[in-house]
Amino acid sequence: MLDIIDAIHAAEKKQADTDAYTYSEEKRKLKERYEKELKDTRARELMYAEEAAILDKELKKEKMKAAAAVKELQEKTEQKLMDELQRKDEEASQQVEKVQELAKAELAAALAKEKASQIEQIAEADLNIDALCMAFYARSEEARQSHSVHKLALGTLALEEALSSGSPIRTEVDQLRKSLEGIDKDSLLELALSSLPEDVLKYGSDTRMELKQKFNSLKATIRHFGLIPSGGGGILTHAVAHVASNIKVEEDPSGDGVESLISRVEDLIVGGDLTAATEALTGGLQGTAAEEAAAEWVKQARKCAIAEQTLTLLHSYASSITFT
Repeated sequence: MLDIIDAIHAAEKKQADTDAYTYSEEKRKLKERYEKELKDTRARELMYAEEAAILDKELKKEKMKAAAAVKELQEKTEQKLMDELQRKDEEASQQVEKVQELAKAELAAALAKEKASQIEQIAEADLNIDALCMAFYARSEEARQSHSVHKLALGTLALEEALSSGSPIRTEVDQLRKSLEGIDKDSLLELALSSLPEDVLKYGSDTRMELKQKFNSLKATIRHFGLIPSGGGGILTHAVAHVASNIKVEEDPSGDGVESLISRVEDLIVGGDLTAATEALTGGLQGTAAEEAAAEWVKQARKCAIAEQTLTLLHSYASSITFT
């Protein structure tokens, strides 16, 4: 009987050793597989990082190429215009010289005729010379204005590029003023350029995308303080406003509620009408504590609107004088 029990214990021990070995092998295999997967994952992460660095480098290289191409195009265009202006001046000078020689020949022949005929021919020659001189000056003025128009168009494109990136625009505005000197010194454009805020010239203005992002960040403040009078309120007023601002209630877009106001302003920003967006926001928040919180956004949006209106006027003016 004891032998049987010992045999059973021995079999159980053997089975336990076998199970422990099997468990150990499974554990080792799982560890090796997970370590391999971890290693593969780290290798993929390193590969993705290298690919991202390569793509970023290529993007910077393409941007530099594009900037160089724009600069080269501007230089070639200006040189071409200068060459064309010089050629027209030379042609006009040659034509004037030919006409003057012809007039001298006619005058010499007229001296052989009687006095009355001489006076008549001299007067006619003078008229011809005056007409040709006027034609010469007119052509020179036309060439000069054509050059100025091209410079205005290039300057307008440069201003548009600077505004789209939020960069300072003083250099572009100074170049546009120089272009206008050759077209119309007293035009409405000079007044429009003078209306640009000084800090926009020095530091640039927010782009539409930046204004939209800032407005998105401002919406929570508007929802909270838009329910509080401008004189402030007690703790209970702020608590009620906080709770109400966290409750989203669907409102009619044409209504007077805060959510309706936010919706209208967002639609106007997307539609590109920043002036109407600022008017809607200031009118909707008037008399509330949110009016002061939104004042800085309204200020920046109005600066951007002024700059965009000036750019639109420049585009329209450049198009009109090009076709005329």
